[in-house]
Formats: sequence, C-alpha cells, structure tokens
Amino acid sequence: MNKKNILISGGCRSGKSRHALALGQKFTGRKVFLATAEIFDDEMKSRVQKHREERSDDWITIEEPLDPLAAILKEKDKADVILLDCLTLWVSNLLLKYDDEKVVLEIVNELLEALPVLPCSLMFITNEVGGGIVPENKLGRDFRDLAGLVNQRIAEVFDEVVYMVSGIPVKIKEPIQQNGAGNKKSTHEFSKEKKQGLYEAIYQRRDMRHFLPDPVDPEVLGRVLHAAHHAGSVGYMQPWSFMVIQDPEIKKRVADNFSEASREGAERFEGERKKLYESLKLEGIQDAPVNICVTCDRNRSGPNVLGRNTMLEMDLFSTCCAVQNLWLAARAEGLAVGWVSILYPERLKADLGIPDSIEIVAYLCVGHTESFYKKPLLESAGWGKRLDLKDLVFYDRWESKECDNPLLLPE
Repeated sequence: MNKKNILISGGCRSGKSRHALALGQKFTGRKVFLATAEIFDDEMKSRVQKHREERSDDWITIEEPLDPLAAILKEKDKADVILLDCLTLWVSNLLLKYDDEKVVLEIVNELLEALPVLPCSLMFITNEVGGGIVPENKLGRDFRDLAGLVNQRIAEVFDEVVYMVSGIPVKIKEPIQQNGAGNKKSTHEFSKEKKQGLYEAIYQRRDMRHFLPDPVDPEVLGRVLHAAHHAGSVGYMQPWSFMVIQDPEIKKRVADNFSEASREGAERFEGERKKLYESLKLEGIQDAPVNICVTCDRNRSGPNVLGRNTMLEMDLFSTCCAVQNLWLAARAEGLAVGWVSILYPERLKADLGIPDSIEIVAYLCVGHTESFYKKPLLESAGWGKRLDLKDLVFYDRWESKECDNPLLLPE
C-alpha cells in the first residue's frame, strides 16, 4: 500500500478501531499501534485488554499518552504504518496536564509540521464529540471545542478522512487525483528514501545560535564545503571562497564588531520591540568552534560573464546558492549553522585581511549543538511567523490568483 495518511472519525462504538485494524492488513511491513489511553481503574484496564485481543500479533504496541510525536519520529524509518488510537484521548491528556488551549494547539502544530517528511503511513482515530449534549461545566465545553478544532486541523492535512456510521465507513475526503501529465513520474526522480532525506534537511534546517565546544571533524567539514562548492553559478564562474576561522583572537574581534553593530541596531526599534530585540541571542561567534566567512570575487571570470550582462548581481546570487548548499549539507551531517549579518563589513574585511575588491556574502558560525530548535528561533520568540505560501504564489501576472490549473500546495 502506498504512503497515505488517514483520519478515521465517528461517534462512540461506531467501529473506528475495527475499521483501522482492517485497513492495517493492507500494509505488509512493520505495524505500530500507538496507544494514548492511560489506565486509572479496572474498567479502563478491561477495555485496553479487549482492544489488545482484537489486534493481530503483527502489531507492535507503544503506549504514549502525552508525546506521540516522539514515538512517531523514533519509528518513522522502521514502520510501514503507525496507528494512533486515539487523538481525542491525547488532547484530553494534554488539556488535563497543561490546562491551556494555546499550549495544546502548539503541540498539535508541532506534530502537523513533522508530517511532510514522514516516510511511513499514518492512521489516526478520533471522536466527533460535538454532536451530543452540551457539557454542563467549563472544562467539558473547553475540551469539546478544542477536540473539534484539532480534528479540523488534522482532517485538513491528511490525505483521506473516513467517518464511521454504525460500523459502515463513509469516505468524506479522498486524495485529489490529477489528470494527464500531472500523474506522470519522472524517470530521473530520486528514490523515496533519498527524497525523504533531502526534504528532511530542508524542513529541519535552522539558523542556530547555541553551540557546544566540541571540535568539528575536519573530514565532515570538508564534505560540507565540497557540497557548497557544487552550487550552481552564473557563467560557471564559481565566484565563492571560504575562509575557515578558528583563531580565538580573530573570533573575539568579530564578536566585538557584532556587539557594536547590534547596539546600533537596537536603537532602530522602540518599546516592546526593542526589549525583544535586546533579549534575543543573535550570534554564537565565540561559542562555535568554527566560523566560515563566505566571499564573492566578482572579477573571477573577467569583465564579461555569460548570463551576467543584464543582471549584474547574479554572481552574488550564485554565492548565496553555495551558502544554502553548505547549510543543508551541514544539517544532514548533524552540524548547526548560524548566519551572522549584524556586522560592519568594512571592519570585518580589515580584521580578516580581505581585499576591497572582494565582497563578503555570509559570516557563518558552525559547530555541534545540544538540540536543534523545533521552530525558527525568531518565530518561537514571537518576532515573526512563517507566511502562508498560497499568499505568495501568483499566476502569469503580478498578484494574479486566476489559473485553470492551480498548484497543489502542501499545508
């Protein structure tokens, strides 16, 4: 069975679990049953035991009432399908633990953000709790509303949604089928595993500020720079150079440069925005064992460069492609990278002995980290949020949304 994410919803005792287990028989690989129920009394113990007996022996049971994402990430490369039973109990557990709808939704969003790079199929079971009597207490009403909102978010991003009615599955959402060339696969596409690795590096790349003092393996860093050197460049001029900086004295001078530039930058903001700016950690120059200054030699191929005559900045853009290659390769190697842009460039040139004719494109901090940020640091701090892609895609004319064959954008 091809990878597919299926949400199975319905009322109490409507046959949701039985239908999910039946769908599970179509998967031939490792099957994981992720249980969110907690056993507090004999009655619940009996229910759980009955559910276990209904499952065949090829299901591996993992109990995780609060953090199913951790279990999913641990099993994603081994499992063919992961069945979560159930979403409603998980939301209930979170609400009882945190008593904060915002916190619960943030945790749910973390799960949703991980979905695009998961190689395995998912089946989530949930309950429709809004069709009965209005709860008499506030906690009950809060839970009902929150469970309904979570169901909506999951249903929006899952490929298929099934509603169980008296044991009968009714499909209320199916994968959109494209006609013609849209269905044709390229003979040049990567394998599923290779594509997974690429997208995982892209989605999990972070601009890091926290580093461990552990040294960076020279062989690993060599591979990272080799990947950077294989970026595309206008006229194949390869205008980049990479200065690897490890001298503590040089790093201190660069850090002093940053401190002065940052103080000036703070004065451009006022009130709460200024306070937030001053609270942010915006560099790891001296913490990171390695700094890399990426430069652009705009004269490397002479005055006439194929493809640069009408867009003179193309050599700078090419160097940015090298920086992105470096960043993604570093993430794949488990190395953290942070781009420091709050610097006086002429002072940096003087400290590094860079000629006037050479342009500085990026100053990067590179090293190991205890953990990568779950979200971009500025998003977590409340400085900004990711824009909606659908608002940034136009067709044929600037800001035109009219198109006979619009793109299918992932959530």
